[in-house]
Amino acid sequence: MQPEKIGIYEIKSELGRGGMATVYRGYDPRFEREVAVKVLPPELLHSDPQFRVRFEREAKIIAQLEHSSIVPVYDVGEENNQPYFVMRYMNGGSLSERIKAGIFTVEDAVKILDRIAPGLDEAHSKGFVHRDLKPSNILFDSKGSPYISDFGIAKITQGQSGTMTGSGIIGTPAYMAPEQATGDQVDGRADVYALGIILFEMLTGKQPYEADTPMAVAIKHVTDPVPRILTVNPNLPADTDLIILKAMAKNRDERFGTAVEMVETLKLLVEEKDPDKKSKTLTALRTSVKKQNAVAKKKRSPALAILLIVAGVAAAGIFLFNRNSLPLSPEAPTETAVQTSTPATVPSQATLESTETSVPATETATLPPATETLAIPQIPLIGGADMVAFTRDNDIWIMNVDGSELRSVTSDRAEKFNVEWLPDGDTILYITGKTVKTVNIQDQREEIVTSFASAEYFDAFRVSPDGKQIAISLNRELHVVPFDLEAFPSNPTKADIIAMKGCLFYNDIGVKDILWSDDSQKLSVEFVTPSGANVADTVRVLDVHLCQSSVPIRQDEFPAARFKFPLDIVNFDWDGNLLFTLNSNIRNGGFGDLFFYNTFTHKADTVAPVEGKCCYRDAAFSPDGTYVIFAFQDINLGTTGPILLYYIPTGSLTTEGALEAIPLPDGFFTQRNDTPMPVFRPAQP
Repeated sequence: MQPEKIGIYEIKSELGRGGMATVYRGYDPRFEREVAVKVLPPELLHSDPQFRVRFEREAKIIAQLEHSSIVPVYDVGEENNQPYFVMRYMNGGSLSERIKAGIFTVEDAVKILDRIAPGLDEAHSKGFVHRDLKPSNILFDSKGSPYISDFGIAKITQGQSGTMTGSGIIGTPAYMAPEQATGDQVDGRADVYALGIILFEMLTGKQPYEADTPMAVAIKHVTDPVPRILTVNPNLPADTDLIILKAMAKNRDERFGTAVEMVETLKLLVEEKDPDKKSKTLTALRTSVKKQNAVAKKKRSPALAILLIVAGVAAAGIFLFNRNSLPLSPEAPTETAVQTSTPATVPSQATLESTETSVPATETATLPPATETLAIPQIPLIGGADMVAFTRDNDIWIMNVDGSELRSVTSDRAEKFNVEWLPDGDTILYITGKTVKTVNIQDQREEIVTSFASAEYFDAFRVSPDGKQIAISLNRELHVVPFDLEAFPSNPTKADIIAMKGCLFYNDIGVKDILWSDDSQKLSVEFVTPSGANVADTVRVLDVHLCQSSVPIRQDEFPAARFKFPLDIVNFDWDGNLLFTLNSNIRNGGFGDLFFYNTFTHKADTVAPVEGKCCYRDAAFSPDGTYVIFAFQDINLGTTGPILLYYIPTGSLTTEGALEAIPLPDGFFTQRNDTPMPVFRPAQP
């Protein structure tokens, strides 16, 4: 039941309720103003005395933090054995609500972060770390000025005082620095990390890491590479990636030292006041990030990261808030709120919403030593992949993503295409001639799946990511049938395929090649369309999730109607969501210009990431879309130019520079017209 009064404050309504306290909108009769009153529920006080200790600590911390960008505390007291404190009532809504209303431009993000960064640094200078900085804890007043709220789980970095003992992993997983997730000591750079995530979310409408559980999100912060923001919103300035990569560096020593330093660097992307300073700062930043990425290749084992997080949960107690914390503002912005966000240009995504829970902190955690099994070398991971399969002299080779453990798994030198990993991770499927075959990488056993010997054309045999369906291009007609390799007869006809009672038969166009979306709900198909007196290769994106109950829904078609491209597409690949790569033919049977196309913006760029040079072929996305692998042959070297393989972050495709190739033996590719067709294997558990 809502109280009528708390102390002298008249209670008007409840604003929010969380694991630690309840916040009410109140009225202060002395100063005739609205206030936010935060109180500790009596049932929690009785069930856990530590709640009262934490609450009292929060009040003392906020009282010491006086800054124009920190929500001020007006009063502290106790009513009927219930401690409470009174804060300014922020009626302009939260940053979380504004992000949901539409993504920000860099200019508008700077306006907000430029105001709160000094307050954050002021708190850090006094030894306080917020540890739960997130959009819902950045509130606005009626004039649209932002403030930092809820220092309730801030920690005095010099040590704990009073009777408050113990430690725990405290915070919201979506905004949690790696050292915070593993239960290590934190300082102000953990808040800088969170500020980098907030910037990412402001500019894209999405959080950088998403998973099904809070624990899984926390693990991603420790083990996964920093996502490239330009793959989510390619309309941002190119160097925005550098800001995010440095702010969210896994090693805190590689982050910006202060929040103000981060914002001042961000300003350089949109201001032209001092070109020399901009050039020097961004050049230094690029060097720093390049070194950071080199070290990241030797990152901590995922198993060790999981052990550290689980140990922190079990031994120290964990406060993982999977919901935005208690607001000091209404649930929705009032009419007086000044909107600083711009209309959305890419779809925004709300933050995760679920019940907020907490577990009381217990004794200080002492992590057990790593077990012997953790000493086993881990296969490196890049973009959600651990291995790469590719062809050389018409045989299939495999290697780890760093180029180690290189070996061949076939030796017949018969021409192959449609190379793909099957869901079991040990089997590679490919087409040779008109025959579908598999090879097991463990024992190199090859098996024939089926052969379409009587077909005029047999161009594609693609297994869906969920392992439930196969898309087949047979005589340029598209069939989608259940995934059951043993169900195929030895020499199937069209009638045999239709008898398999598949999801779809589509013959509106002559399908040459097929790719699946990540969710197995869409297909991108390559076909030929008239182009003046000639014909041109075209890619069409189809929504096929309704199967035969509806005609496939056309969602996009390119390049003809979108951008200029030669008639022939040598190779195209799809990240399964928004992005495509395509390459033309200039030399040696398929090396040419590389194009990068976004189906949301309908914009394409000709990219030349290797020092601005041509030529490229067979670009392919990593399983999570954050990296691209491709083959390169320097046109300036003529017939002596070797074929090299590179993988780079997807967001770096539009940036030209000196890149480091995957280390392969000198002269590994012996044919100038080799077709590597690399394909990543999703990381195996």
